[in-house]
Amino acid sequence: MQGWSVKVVKTDGSEATFPVTPKVLVEFERFYKVGVGKAFQDEQRLEHVYWLAWKAAHAAGEQVTVFDTWLDTIASVDLDTESVPFDGNP
Repeated sequence: MQGWSVKVVKTDGSEATFPVTPKVLVEFERFYKVGVGKAFQDEQRLEHVYWLAWKAAHAAGEQVTVFDTWLDTIASVDLDTESVPFDGNP
């Protein structure tokens, strides 16, 4: 598996792309108490995408505020799963 990535565009126009690492995926599953495969195939919410971006940015060393405050600074997030075969197992 090559991995997922998220492109984050902030309201100030700056952009950055962060890897969604195995640690970030496990933290997602622990926080939401649902597997990534199920969450993104059957129960996807925008919050899931934004939360992954927030956690991935933090894991990459970016200074991030608490999640809800961070959302105020975000224009868009694009989750790239194209390079990963998605059979329900990350």
